[in-house]
Amino acid sequence: MIVNESQQSTETISKPLGRTVSSAQVAEKFITPVIQEEVFQAQKETPKRVICVAVDDSPQSQHALTWTLDHLASANDQVCILNVRPYAIPGYILGGSFTGTAPGEFYPTASYDYNEDYVESLERYNRDTSHDLLRKYGEQVLERGVQCRAIALRGDPREEILAKVNVLKPDMLVTGCRGLGFLQKAFKGSLSDYLVQHAECVVVVPKMNA
Repeated sequence: MIVNESQQSTETISKPLGRTVSSAQVAEKFITPVIQEEVFQAQKETPKRVICVAVDDSPQSQHALTWTLDHLASANDQVCILNVRPYAIPGYILGGSFTGTAPGEFYPTASYDYNEDYVESLERYNRDTSHDLLRKYGEQVLERGVQCRAIALRGDPREEILAKVNVLKPDMLVTGCRGLGFLQKAFKGSLSDYLVQHAECVVVVPKMNA
């Protein structure tokens, strides 16, 4: 049998690399499990106060942490840094919604095939990026002589941070203030607004250039 170059090229490109998994399998492995990873904890004694700081890689988050160290935290306190990484494959791409009875339980309403190796590489990249960010911020806290704890979460930042804060019960929560476009505010709202309205502790939102 003779196979021309164009046919051989097409077959090579269309051949999947690695095992394919369904939307339901992606949801079960990469979305439904609750992620709460303790990246590090440097604590000498029981802290007088616990101050949570929600961060991402934005200048506003860096400002929030710096402001916390300049104006709030002392050597007797613990700064607990929280970062929420996104899902490897967002729920809206899977074509489903969080309609389960358990927190974070996800049910895809459509079925697609995904390359498992690719999804795992995305998850690994998101995890490593989150951990590196937390270590970077954690070093800044330790340089000030303040006790530090860093926790990596995964999912919707509003829901995950709120849930973790309600468990930790800190004395206060600090988060940056990011400007959002009209559509973002209309459909989702800002993280800081959400936390101010729903958190059980005092929420501080330091503005940049204030």
